[in-house]
Amino acid sequence: MTKKNKRQVSWSEINRLLDVIQSQIRQSGTRFEMIAGVTRGGLVPAVMMSHRLSLPMMALAPNTPILPISLAKKTLIIDEIYDTGKTIKELKQVNPLTQFAVLYHNTDLPELEFYGSKERLDNWLVFPWE
Repeated sequence: MTKKNKRQVSWSEINRLLDVIQSQIRQSGTRFEMIAGVTRGGLVPAVMMSHRLSLPMMALAPNTPILPISLAKKTLIIDEIYDTGKTIKELKQVNPLTQFAVLYHNTDLPELEFYGSKERLDNWLVFPWE
């Protein structure tokens, strides 16, 4: 594995990215009924978005067996970063109808529904909750 330089992400940057995602959701017209945060890095942005949208939130652990999210509920799954695509690919296999939002979206991966920033992720991002 190539060693990456570290890049600190500030709380103001997190809030800006969540503003972008919230705007994208509003423009899409999608009405979600629940937020699901991917453990561990996606939990903080999921809690923040659940407050912004006044929606309940649950945690998802992709490395443990999970039940498909109820199709009766329109669920938005949130993670902090879409870097290699492994976590989201795994979650899509179990929950193919859910939509995803990430703070940082790698330009080399297939596009997700909602993201705060789409860029080449050459640096190791260090989030304020780490």
